[in-house]
Amino acid sequence: MTAVRCYVYARTPVGATGAPAGPWRVGVLPGGTPALPHAPLTAAADPAAAAAALVRELTGRIPRLVAPPVPPLEGAGAAWWTRSPQGGPYAREHEYVMVLPGPPPPGLDWLAPTPARPLLRDENLRLAAALGSVLDALLAGRTDPAVMRAMTFGHSRRDVGPPRPRAQW
Repeated sequence: MTAVRCYVYARTPVGATGAPAGPWRVGVLPGGTPALPHAPLTAAADPAAAAAALVRELTGRIPRLVAPPVPPLEGAGAAWWTRSPQGGPYAREHEYVMVLPGPPPPGLDWLAPTPARPLLRDENLRLAAALGSVLDALLAGRTDPAVMRAMTFGHSRRDVGPPRPRAQW
């Protein structure tokens, strides 16, 4: 079975008085253990359209898909990653990053993407925190070392914490 997973972000916009925009918050499914929005796909469904429809159904807003700074290797539209997770209910997952206009709407719980939060034990939530910390650069089309580091987590996801020194032979 194939699925979509959504990294969806929203924030309070710039105030009329010129107050800065609020921090990006990542949307998680309400109740219980935090989890990113996800849903199974039908065989004929377009993954990008299904991801956008899922977020629209949950929040009532039309999300804007954020194009990855590096083109995907496979033809999955604006998918950031297409992976085959080990274990879990899905054989293949298409993952999308998107932003919503306006402040965080009801329908999802909104977490400040801070990697140090103890509840971010899930690798997908740690990746969401890493992406949320560089989202402004991604939206501006900038690819700096912090963005590349956040992107790397989508490939290994073993460690989203600070870089660790590695012993060399």
